[in-house]
Amino acid sequence: MPRTARYTTGARIKNHFLDLLELIYKAYYASLENKSGKIVECISKNDIIKYLLQIAFENKFVKEKEYLELSSKLQEVGKILGGWKNSVETKLNKNLLQNSKR
Repeated sequence: MPRTARYTTGARIKNHFLDLLELIYKAYYASLENKSGKIVECISKNDIIKYLLQIAFENKFVKEKEYLELSSKLQEVGKILGGWKNSVETKLNKNLLQNSKR
């Protein structure tokens, strides 16, 4: 594969990482009603990064050790985001129940 393709893939992964950080920041400060949707965007972005990283590994742009390390960390980020989403949805449901009882 041409050198430019390797750098393009690397740049896309890097940009998606930065986008993920930005989305996490926005989700953190979003209102409770909007937070769940923002977290779903974060999860989607994390999945895209995992996919691009897999492509980079399959094309031998990334060494196996680096791929395994990054994949493990991205998996952990995904679990954290999923837990955060569940927590927010639980709070939303709790608020809805309390408001409906009034």
